Amino acid sequence: MTDGAPGDPEDAGLDESATAEGNEGSPEDTVGTAEGFDGSGSFGEEGRCALEGCDNPLPPPATDGQGRRKGGRPSSYCCKGHADAASRQRRAAQTAAVLDPLVELRKGAEAFGVTARPVLSAVEDLLSRLSSADEGALSQVREAHEQAATARAEADAATRRAEAAERARDKALAAAREDRAARAAADKAAERAATEADRVQREAWTTVAQHERVRGTAEAAARASEQTMQELAAKLRTAESRLTEAGTARARLAEEFAVARTELSELGTAHTLSQERLKAATAGLAATETGLAHARRERDEARDELAAVRDELTGLRDSLAEQRAARALAEQRGTAAENALADTRSQLDQAREQAGAAHARVDLLLARQQQVSEEAATAGGAAAESGE
Repeated sequence: MTDGAPGDPEDAGLDESATAEGNEGSPEDTVGTAEGFDGSGSFGEEGRCALEGCDNPLPPPATDGQGRRKGGRPSSYCCKGHADAASRQRRAAQTAAVLDPLVELRKGAEAFGVTARPVLSAVEDLLSRLSSADEGALSQVREAHEQAATARAEADAATRRAEAAERARDKALAAAREDRAARAAADKAAERAATEADRVQREAWTTVAQHERVRGTAEAAARASEQTMQELAAKLRTAESRLTEAGTARARLAEEFAVARTELSELGTAHTLSQERLKAATAGLAATETGLAHARRERDEARDELAAVRDELTGLRDSLAEQRAARALAEQRGTAAENALADTRSQLDQAREQAGAAHARVDLLLARQQQVSEEAATAGGAAAESGE
């Protein structure tokens, strides 16, 4: 609904809502008592426009062409522009009452979304649900306003058609009265012209026939007017039922708004709890960061120690490789030494055999030498003896 659309049916206060049946009744049956109306057919000084900031007096009740007051609810505003302005103010207040808490809640939710990812995801889910509920509520409000505006437009059109039918009926009744007067005059003329010839009688009957046709036309128009009024009354009742349904829909929307406000209150409580949890999570995060920094320092120290161990391990690996190379060389040398020792042992065995043979020959030579010495000694003793 745009700003230029009509206001709510109960706030517009149009004076043209009377029907044909209401015009025929007494003023007490067709006119309600509005604020500022003293019940005597005039407005007191206290009847002022209901729009905030406007002190204009309320307009007098509408009357028809015969001075009779029309039915319908008296206006609460000095003009239709102020009625529309009041309706727009109410709609803006209703919309703000729903949207402002949602906007504040969305801002509060987005403020701590960086440090509370789990809480933020839950809040975003709630925000999506609130957005869906907000869109559904606004669409229902707009639909209810559009239905109310349509019903009011139909009621206004029905009222205008009823007034047109009332005017047509008044014209038809006036034409009927004129027709009856003309017929009476024709009858009198016929009585005065009774002595006249057939010419005057034929003209009189012709005039009567014409007036009868006019009367039949007027009566047909009156019947058509009555039928139109009945149709308009039925449409007006339909429009009133639609207005009642629109009021019921508005009450239902008010209940839904109350439920939405309750949900917003609950969400506010949940938001407070979320903030407390966020504070606790922040404190835990700070402690975790402190422990993480300590763990990082220990990790750096462990890395340094690991690097030193790796350096030592590299040295040990180099030393082990050298030892393995020396061991292999020693093994090679040991093998060679064993081979040489085997050769030496073989040579030693040969030398021992040779030495044994040499010892045997030496023993033999010594034995021979001793024998020779003994023989020489014997020979010398014998020579000495012989020299003596």
